Order: sequence, then structure tokens, then C-alpha cells
Amino acid sequence: MLQRSNLAAWLNAVAYWLATLKSVIFQPALNFYNVLRSFRSTQKSAHYLEEPQLLSLGSTGLVFKLSDGIVVKKSRLGRSDYLADEQKIFTMLKRQPLSPYIIQHFHDTKDAIFLEFMSGGNLGTILNDEQVKDESTQRVIRVEKLQTAEDCLRWMWQLAAAAAWLEQLGLAHCDIRPANILLSDARDIKLADFDHARKIGDTVPSLTEPFARLLGDEGGSDCGTYGTAGCRTEQFAIGSVAYALTRGHDPYEDEWWGRDHGPICQGKLQDMEFPVLGKDKYDNIIENCWHGRYESIAQLSEYMAGLDQYSCEVIEQQASASDVRSRKHECEMLVQNGVLGKLFTC
Repeated sequence: MLQRSNLAAWLNAVAYWLATLKSVIFQPALNFYNVLRSFRSTQKSAHYLEEPQLLSLGSTGLVFKLSDGIVVKKSRLGRSDYLADEQKIFTMLKRQPLSPYIIQHFHDTKDAIFLEFMSGGNLGTILNDEQVKDESTQRVIRVEKLQTAEDCLRWMWQLAAAAAWLEQLGLAHCDIRPANILLSDARDIKLADFDHARKIGDTVPSLTEPFARLLGDEGGSDCGTYGTAGCRTEQFAIGSVAYALTRGHDPYEDEWWGRDHGPICQGKLQDMEFPVLGKDKYDNIIENCWHGRYESIAQLSEYMAGLDQYSCEVIEQQASASDVRSRKHECEMLVQNGVLGKLFTC
């Protein structure tokens, strides 16, 4: 009995020692190995660039590509308030499942926003690549190739779906134009650039023609201003984008009225002197948008969806919650490794 008791005690001691050894040495080593392997796998799959690549230089920020899945937006000098406003909007958007037609946000720092990289470029560049312009005036002389009718309808509906999703959150984008509409490798769109977004009903200090218009006499006391953010501002912009998609150029981009071209264009839009339209279904949508005839962006989106159910099939959200967490971790590691110090600004 004494020998069995001693053997049991010895076995218990060995078991305790092995458990201690596992918890103190083996498990931490295994955890470290798994983390290191995961990090190496992430580095390999993400294809980080040796140096950030400048993709665009806007009025409020610069966008750099960091990897095949991540870009970073850094504010321009004296424009940090726009970046802060955009960060607030993304904070609001994260409180509910994201629309598949809104750009995915990953991470924030004080002076930068990390977002998903869209490999298809933006609609502004796609349209511009097919244009032949007068070098002295930049007037569009001709369009070499129009976008397909199927692409136009799908993009118009996806844009309206994005704006309708924002509308149900009480938000208006207030800067809908081709340059802010990005394309995936599957040629589906995502709306980006939220530094001008406003709550519906807020006064809009400035917008961009021809994707907006100053109010005329119909605006009453708001005549000569852009009025308030909401269905009117958003559907007008969508109408102008639809015109650009179907014509290959922006409204009045094929005209030139001399040195005062900008003010003249602004005046024509304010007076509702719009470019001539035809009778097809797209032009009907454009005309209704320009005249503010849709009671909501949701109504506009539903109407477009009814035109072609195949083109207007809802795509699945590309990034899962785990994917977003993984990307956020990548962004944090990039920051720790000093990527922000490699970005220039102006």
C-alpha cells in the first residue's frame, strides 16, 4: 500500500510539473509561433508596398495605397477639420450593418483614415479615359466609347441604393459625383469620400456643379444658396451622374462659354436650363432627379430596381466582421511600423 501511495504521489508530482511546464514554456511559445505565423501570412497575402503610392490628391486630403487591400487618407494642410468630420460619419455608419455600396472603413488615427482599396478605380477616371478634349479649354469634343447600358443601369441603381441607405440613417452624402464613386474588380460601385456629408436638414454651405445647383426663385428665402441637405440635393447629384454615365461626360462639359464658363454654367443650372434629354427610360430618371420629383431616395432606388431585376440584384457584403477586424489589426501594425511618417502632405 505504501509503495502504491508513493507511486501515486510521484505520478501526481510529474503531472503537476508537466502542466506547469506547458503553461509556463510550451503554451506561450506556441502562442508566439501562431502569432508570428499569422503575421507572416498576413504580410504575404496583403502584398504591402515598399513605399505608399499616391492615388489621388483632392481638395481636402491625399489618398495613398498601402497594400492590395488598404488605402490611407491623410488630410491636407489646414484641412484636418474635414478629416475629423469624415471620421465622425464613419463612427455613425459602424453602428449598423454596412451597405455593400458604401466604402469599408477599417481604422482611424488623429490625422488619417484607413479604408479598403478598390481596384477598379473611380467612375470619373473611367469616363475621362474615353474622352477627347480641346487642350486649351478642356471641352469634351467627342467620346470614344460609351459605357454599356447594363453597366449604366447597375451603377445608377447601386448609387441610389447607397444614398437610400444613408437616407434611412438621416444622412446625406452631399458630394455625389463620379470621382467619389469607386469600382471593385467585379465592377460594382461603392460610394466614398464622406468629408462633406451632413445630417438631413442641415444647411449646405457649398456643393459642386454640375452635381448640384443653387436654388432659384422656388427656394424662397434660400434663393441663391444650396439650401439644406436631403432628398433634393442627393437626387439632383444622382441625375447628373446618370447623365454623365449615359453621355460619357458631365452636363455642359461639351460646351464652352469662354472665361466665364463656370458662372454661366452655374446660372443655367440655377435657372433650370438643363441639357437636352431624350425620351428613353434613363432620361426620364435624369429629368425627374433634376426637377426633384422623387419624394425620397428610397423611392428612386425602388423605381430603378423595377427596370431590370437582373442588373439590380443586391451584391453580398464583401468584408465579414472577422475580415474587418483582421484589416484593422493590419492598419494598427502599419501605424506602429511608422507608415504615417512616409506620407507627404501639401
